[in-house]
Amino acid sequence: MIEEQGRVVAVEDEQIWVETIQQSACGSCTAKSTCGQGLIAKYTSGKRNHIRVVSDKSVSVGDHVVLGIPENTLVKSAFLAYGLPLLLFVGSAGVADSVFSVSEPWVITIGLLGLFLGFSL
Repeated sequence: MIEEQGRVVAVEDEQIWVETIQQSACGSCTAKSTCGQGLIAKYTSGKRNHIRVVSDKSVSVGDHVVLGIPENTLVKSAFLAYGLPLLLFVGSAGVADSVFSVSEPWVITIGLLGLFLGFSL
């Protein structure tokens, strides 16, 4: 389970708004002074994010909460967001090239249509 701590900033009917503060793990890394990621985290760390969460728990503004998401849900979401469009791009371009034997501009166009279909799904 991937967890993030936050603070309730608003309560609506069955939804709550939780404010989280983006933090980086770069502070404990020994390579932080030579790493580009560490430099980026130095300027973006501390950014406040607001997340709307459906909850049946009784909470009030100012309460501290822990948000959690199972790892397999995160992996499935990442596949749907990144893997599916990529697979449809390569698959549709491959099918257009091998099955239909169309010219290269058509292969590229069909591949891009597969990519956009994957993003829309």
